[in-house]
Amino acid sequence: MKYGLPYDMKYAKGNAKQEWQDDRFRQKKFEEATQKVAAHLKTINADVLGLTEVGNTSEVKLLVDELKKQGLEYKYWKVCKSDDTGTGQHVAFLSKYELTDVIPSFPNRGLYFVESDQDEIDETGISKGMKATINFNGAPMHLFLFHLKSERGGEDSDQRRLMQAEIARRVMIPYLQKEEHVVVMGDLNSEKRHPALLTIRGFKDIEAELVQTGDTYYFEDYATRWTYNYKGQQEQIDHILLSLSLKNACKGNNPKQRQWGIKTSILQTNNEAISDHNALMVTLSFK
Repeated sequence: MKYGLPYDMKYAKGNAKQEWQDDRFRQKKFEEATQKVAAHLKTINADVLGLTEVGNTSEVKLLVDELKKQGLEYKYWKVCKSDDTGTGQHVAFLSKYELTDVIPSFPNRGLYFVESDQDEIDETGISKGMKATINFNGAPMHLFLFHLKSERGGEDSDQRRLMQAEIARRVMIPYLQKEEHVVVMGDLNSEKRHPALLTIRGFKDIEAELVQTGDTYYFEDYATRWTYNYKGQQEQIDHILLSLSLKNACKGNNPKQRQWGIKTSILQTNNEAISDHNALMVTLSFK
């Protein structure tokens, strides 16, 4: 799809179908794409990366190895256990800090109404999600990474995503109850005030809410405020959310600033051969 071809190659025209049936050709193209992705990630140079819509362990290893060739080493990395049989996609962590207490998937399930008239129900879970812990300044920081259901599919997709958001909230609540540091990130396929995002943040329960780093006062540069262009509409559907304990542990250098040591920026990709999403970055400065 990065090359303008259909998802199902039976609809491809010309020589494309024959070319992409050749494993050597596919591998060559994959390596070329990996080099471009690695070069883009190197410009970000994050301590921890949460990647969505990536391949399996061997394919992520190819990216890790390519990053090392280009001078950026992620000694620790983990790939989720994916239940997405449609695309085969995964999510993955790349980290300069050791990743411990790794949970590669969430088996939790939930029921949701397929239609707004609540006449029919279905069951869903999070097909691409994981959790890991890093130790920073002597304190554990629990990282959750999710890729929720996309907009495609109408009302059913919206209700499915909302239940996935509830499941995501359930698995992080035990850490919030202990007032431990929590970061939630990923392609959540919902804008900042959509019901699924508000559910993940905690607007539907009595536990502590998560901080939305996409809010205006965390940005220094307002030029780019979106991560995805959906049919010409620019949206922020990728998010990094922080627990209140983590916000309270941060502090900016200028006491007059409202950022509290949290700075958000969005890096435009401008190349669909790398990604059709912009990179969302949050920088934390600790007391």
